[in-house]
Amino acid sequence: MNTQTPDEIVSALLDAFEARDFELARTYLSDDAFSYLSPIESFSNADTFISNISRVGPILERIERCKTFVNGDEVCSVLKTHTTMDTLNAVPVVQLSTVVDGKITAIEAIFDATEYNRMIGPHD
Repeated sequence: MNTQTPDEIVSALLDAFEARDFELARTYLSDDAFSYLSPIESFSNADTFISNISRVGPILERIERCKTFVNGDEVCSVLKTHTTMDTLNAVPVVQLSTVVDGKITAIEAIFDATEYNRMIGPHD
């Protein structure tokens, strides 16, 4: 049984992302019920999410933790993601995570996706 608190689990996930250890990051996500939602992506499967997010690894420099709020099983993290790209050097992100039975079951990331959308181009 996992004895970590929800905010410790979310912090460990962010540590794993920052270390580009996506195999470790996957261990913090629920096998049975997982969802991810952001302005540019949504996933309903932890493996697919990790596969996709690992592609960002090469440009991720660090994740600055500005503030964390905890309400029971919900953890709200106010972050700045720093990348090697000038236009995405310090992107403010609010991430709401839900932890159930020691695993993250949901992540909603809120950020300005303007620069990401410019890179991706128009959607048909």
